[in-house]
Amino acid sequence: MRKIIKPFKYLLNKLKMLIVNSITKVRQSIRIQLLTAFILCAFLGLLAARATLPFNQTTTFDYSQGMQQINDQAQRTADLAITENSVEALQQMIESENEKLEMKQSALKVIVTDENGKVIYKTKQVEEEQINLHSKIRNAMDFTINDPLYNYEIPAIEQLRQEFIAYYPLTIEDKNLYLFVSGIPEGMVIASSKEGLIPLFIGIAVFTFSFFYITKRKMNQIEVLAKGVMEIAKGNLGYRIKKKGQDEIAVLTDNVNHMAEAIMTSIEMERRVEKQKSELITNVSHDLRTPLTSIMGYLRLLREERYETKEQYDEYLKIAFSKSEQLKKLIDDLFEYTKLTNESIVLEQQEVCINELLDQLIEELIPQAEENHRSFIKNFSEERIFAILDSEKIVRVFDNLLMNAIKYSTGDGRIFVSLERKEANFRICIANESAEFTSEELMSLFERFYKKDQSRTSVADGSGLGLAIAKSIVELHGGKINAEYKDGMLHFIIELPVITS
Repeated sequence: MRKIIKPFKYLLNKLKMLIVNSITKVRQSIRIQLLTAFILCAFLGLLAARATLPFNQTTTFDYSQGMQQINDQAQRTADLAITENSVEALQQMIESENEKLEMKQSALKVIVTDENGKVIYKTKQVEEEQINLHSKIRNAMDFTINDPLYNYEIPAIEQLRQEFIAYYPLTIEDKNLYLFVSGIPEGMVIASSKEGLIPLFIGIAVFTFSFFYITKRKMNQIEVLAKGVMEIAKGNLGYRIKKKGQDEIAVLTDNVNHMAEAIMTSIEMERRVEKQKSELITNVSHDLRTPLTSIMGYLRLLREERYETKEQYDEYLKIAFSKSEQLKKLIDDLFEYTKLTNESIVLEQQEVCINELLDQLIEELIPQAEENHRSFIKNFSEERIFAILDSEKIVRVFDNLLMNAIKYSTGDGRIFVSLERKEANFRICIANESAEFTSEELMSLFERFYKKDQSRTSVADGSGLGLAIAKSIVELHGGKINAEYKDGMLHFIIELPVITS
């Protein structure tokens, strides 16, 4: 039983899959939908046209088959009598028809005459003893079986349903005889339709109406798409066209929506870039003007010899030189940031051991850390981690983060540096005690010229580009950098791939 049911279930599942796939293909192709709609509407139009034909139908009676039966019966009897050269076949036919009369059935009239028209043999319903052969034969010729079919319309049935006469000349025992067989032929009812223009017009009307009705939904969808494109073309990029179905129109709707989204994103990005350019010019102007004003002020004092002692002269000169160094650092940072944000920049990559790189950098910064009463606490993985990267630029990232930790650490001044491997990446965390940061401040840390107190009166604390430069370098290496604040500690976390292309 299972062997029988299993193939049946398999075929049933295959049939279901075929139906589902067919429906899916129809939904996904507007060509198939339109072709299906056309075939369906044409079929409905044909049905409507055929349904109207009975109203143009005429009914006729065909007597040809009944005439043929009478003629065949007479011919068989005549042939048999001639073959046997005996009137016995004629007498048998007459007896057979007489029996039908006695049983009150429809019977044929059978008359056998000699050359003079004298009736020799006849059935009971025949009363004539002498007939006019000329008249009888002429009547028979009027209904000859060789004429076209005898079709009569219903209004003329009663008048045209006349007695059919078949006759055959016989020569039996050297005597010339005539066989006449007559009767009312049975008719067949034949219904015929007169095809005219009305069914054609009805079929066309049904096809047109049904096609418009079936395709109305699809046309509405096209109109909605056209309206949406027009709305987007007017500048309303936030407008979205409602998607319906799965066919090419639905795909086009998706593409138009994506295009509008891309254009809106592009415009927003352009606006943001323009805003950033404006802010960059404002910030650069401010940060350049502050040290430049100070340099010019002290140089003016020196030029006008507005100092009292050699020590004061040296002090003014030292301050002007210090401000010029700050100005140079700001210009260098700005140039570096501009270069890093250029998409055509090429990294000079090489294989580097991250453990050794960090160790060396921390050793170089220990004097500055001790000068600011800071200390480094390392927690490195025992595994030697190698990566392919631009060592000069990565050193700048680490140096910037470590120097920030040295400058801004609070509390006991401990700076925690950890290195560990995370599957295909390595993770570096530099943490130190710090004043509290809000989530908004943490998100803004890597923006250009951002300073926690937003004070633009002095650049002594830095250019405000260090973290922005660090983020650009890390992202150029396919990594990511972010800042977290928890339990009074500010954490800078860098993740870079162990191997970069």
